[in-house]
Order: sequence, then structure tokens, then C-alpha cells
Amino acid sequence: MALDADQLKDLLAAIDRHLVAPASICLIGSGATILLGQLARQTDDIDVWARASRVSLADLRQAAVAAGCDFDPRDERPRVPYLQIVHPGIVQVPGWNAAKRAFLGEPEREVWRGNKLTVTVPPPHVLVASKLLRGEDRDFEDCFWLIAAHTIDAAAVTAAVKALPKAQRGIAMENWKILSLMRPE
Repeated sequence: MALDADQLKDLLAAIDRHLVAPASICLIGSGATILLGQLARQTDDIDVWARASRVSLADLRQAAVAAGCDFDPRDERPRVPYLQIVHPGIVQVPGWNAAKRAFLGEPEREVWRGNKLTVTVPPPHVLVASKLLRGEDRDFEDCFWLIAAHTIDAAAVTAAVKALPKAQRGIAMENWKILSLMRPE
């Protein structure tokens, strides 16, 4: 079952009710774009960027399961919806500074708050850079939406791409060039 904006917020509220301690999770991927206002988007998974989250994973696991959500599945066909804990690897989110709670000098953005759970996302241009790594059609659609809805300029995206690890920077830069040539229909 893919989650729309209301269902995503309902799931976050259910997780919030089951948490034992206060927690902050940083979403990336489509969950982040939905909470930034991309209301036509749906998602099967909620990608939690581990580096920018302040949460006991054991507490988050029990809260997610109690809310009816799978947690960090390792099988190919997980039960949906599910929370995926994402660590740096194939996925990268540039410029995180834990001491300042900021990405490339810009603070994380709070997009949802419950009694115990706070949900943040990286600034939109950082999300664009992250999505350029995978560069699938849905990622390009998300990038177009983020750029238009949040008035992101090319220099901000280029700076975010340049902050990616060197091994992934070239792929993201090539996808940025392709995206710059494309026009949404």
C-alpha cells in the first residue's frame, strides 16, 4: 500500500504514540518530498537518514512495528509500508554537520512534530543532489518538483553535488546536466 501525504502523517502519528523516548528522524527520498508539499507523490517506504537522526533504533523499531509498519527490512519484497534506515553507501546526502545540525551550512527543516517524534528533512537543494545519484525517472520528477516548488537555483544544486563524496560526484553531475536539458511535460 503506497502512502499519500495524509497516510504518511497518520503513520508518523502512530509511531509517535508508541515511542518510549523523544526522537528525531531525518527523512530523505519521497517521504521527504511529500512532507515538503509534493502532495501528488506516494511512497511505499520511509527512508530515514541515520546520520542526521537522533533516535534509539530499538525504540523506533518497536514503535514502527506497533504502528503496523515493517522496520529496516532486508528481504527483497518487504511488507509495505516500511521504515528503511539508510546509511552512507549507494545513497549519499551531502554536507551534514552534526554539531550544527545543518546540511551545507543550512539547518535541517522540521516538517512534522508529534509528542515525542520530530521529523526533519535536508534543505531541498540537498535532496536534489541526493536524488541525482540514482537518477531514475521518479527521481528526476522529484527534482523538477523540488526545484520549481522551492525556487532552487542551479548554483545551490551544483554546490550540493560538489559536496558529495568524490566516488559519486561524477554520476550526480552527469545526471544534473541531463536534468538541466530536460523539460517537464
